[in-house]
Amino acid sequence: MKSPIDLQLEKVLHHLYINPLEKCNIKCKICYTRKTDPILSEEAILEFIDRYQKAYELQTVTFCGGEVFALKYFPHLVNILIQRGIFVQTITNGTIDRLTEIENPNLNKMIVSIDGLEKYHDENRGLGNFKKSMDFLKKAQKKGFHTEIFSIITHQNYPLIDQFEKYMNQHLDQIEVTYHPRKPPEYLLHHPISNIKGTVEGFDFLSEEELIEITRTRRVFPPKELGCYQVALASTGKIYGCCEGFRPIGMIDDKIENIFEALKKRIGGPCLGCSQTEFMCGIKKLYEKHPAILN
Repeated sequence: MKSPIDLQLEKVLHHLYINPLEKCNIKCKICYTRKTDPILSEEAILEFIDRYQKAYELQTVTFCGGEVFALKYFPHLVNILIQRGIFVQTITNGTIDRLTEIENPNLNKMIVSIDGLEKYHDENRGLGNFKKSMDFLKKAQKKGFHTEIFSIITHQNYPLIDQFEKYMNQHLDQIEVTYHPRKPPEYLLHHPISNIKGTVEGFDFLSEEELIEITRTRRVFPPKELGCYQVALASTGKIYGCCEGFRPIGMIDDKIENIFEALKKRIGGPCLGCSQTEFMCGIKKLYEKHPAILN
């Protein structure tokens, strides 16, 4: 009988994560990634996906940036993948509306970053961007796209979660919210790539009690089961074992089978495992201290 980790691995290999660029059209105060120059071409992405499909059944591709809608080729790339029967998820700030360029909305999911109510969101992401993102979501829903909200939680907007969800339910069709606790200092100060602290005043990190409570009561990322490893292609051409990785498991030109094997060797830790067990997105100590969270 296969172990829970083996079964989870087989499941996640159907899902490819691609980060074609780090550059973005807005400057969030709490952004923790370096806006470096490398950008993957459409040809490089398609060639990699071609080889991936020959090695394993690919069902879903998730794109994230930076801001992927800033790429001239992005809607064209999405349409090609849809024609191949691949479901596409796009993580976006929702301030660049190119929805009409995308075919078959029902085979797309728009995951839009909204970090709270208007005043708080715009304080982080820039004046007027809350309205742009909400208009983007409303239009996406009307056109038939699947939708989700990805919300970064800090000490300041944590008490307003119920109010935030009420607002979204009043202004949008039924929509799921995934909460991403702001990266803790342990992550921001020790990650060898994304070690940018950003603005803290007004966007303080969650207390341990708040982090425990939101993990228990809401859908969060990373998931508390920690089975979020997957093949993640970065703009540099390096491949990691998760979207927050920093120790590569391969390069874009490597054999897909070798990449799979490298990922399998990396997985460990509690429950469904992690591909970087010494780090676990900075939350390892919390889960070790409070194992009941995982139940």
